[in-house]
Amino acid sequence: MSLHPAFRAYLDELNPLIEANARAGVEATPESARAALAGLNQFALPVVEIDEIFDTAVTYGPEATDGADGSAAASMPGPVRVPVRVYVPRPGVPSDVIAFVHGGGHMAGDLEVYDFSARRVAAATGMVVVSVDYRRSPEAPFPAGLTDTYQAVRHLTEVLVGVATTEQVYAVADSGGAAKVASIAMRTTAGDWSSPISRQVLLYPSLDYTLSGPSVDDLGTGYFLEADRVRWYFDHYFAADDDREGASPLSGPFGPGMPETLVIAAEYDPLISEAELYVERMVAAGASARLIVAPGMIHAFAFFETKVPEMAARLYEVIAEFLRTGDARW
Repeated sequence: MSLHPAFRAYLDELNPLIEANARAGVEATPESARAALAGLNQFALPVVEIDEIFDTAVTYGPEATDGADGSAAASMPGPVRVPVRVYVPRPGVPSDVIAFVHGGGHMAGDLEVYDFSARRVAAATGMVVVSVDYRRSPEAPFPAGLTDTYQAVRHLTEVLVGVATTEQVYAVADSGGAAKVASIAMRTTAGDWSSPISRQVLLYPSLDYTLSGPSVDDLGTGYFLEADRVRWYFDHYFAADDDREGASPLSGPFGPGMPETLVIAAEYDPLISEAELYVERMVAAGASARLIVAPGMIHAFAFFETKVPEMAARLYEVIAEFLRTGDARW
């Protein structure tokens, strides 16, 4: 379908500003990128109340990074503390657990920026949600944030002492957070890591650090997520000599033991072609995967609740349906 009218109007205002900043030589910084993502909270609907919410952390030491990247383990000066926020919608009722991993180009986003979404996932599913606040680039480049996410997933039971759970673990993640969750599945399939995640939702995921998909050219300008900005994020995430192709979940390996996966792509997202190819490769390898394309939507459409409230509401219904049953339709 055509671009949603609300996004057409929004982009008609946004794109001239982007062009004017480019002509003026305004350069992005990590601080401006973080502020821009946080600014999208202006489009959120009122927060959903959750019965119990608390902050805690996972702490792990240098030896726990083995298998992620040898150089990272060698360079860590001491234990790493990964803040997490736990949402318990049904205290006392044994519930499945969702690892919620936020996006933001590996640079932006945190527990506060994504609080609205973590609440909605908890409310829609009735499950315990653990939102992970990994380290971000450029201060902590690849693979620091990925390792933090992996360690948080491995140590979920430690932060849920006293919380009634079934010990069934799922994951919900968007954009760069989805890249981390997909990377955990990739490394688990390769035999390097182990993960408790059995079912996962990847929302408009970033899966190809080489940005080789055709939609990057077709939709990489004028549709909110600019291809040049994505490359800028990656340049801050990776060192010059890092193997970006090898780090990409799209490069595999793939196998039948991967978590059941739902990929929700946005029709007008420059990352859509890598989402499509990722699902194709999972299915070809014997894994359980399905793709849903949200019609008329742009990257990060979940933030724009007041602009597309029906689509935002449907998103959480689909996520809940898939996590409960392994099936979903838009």
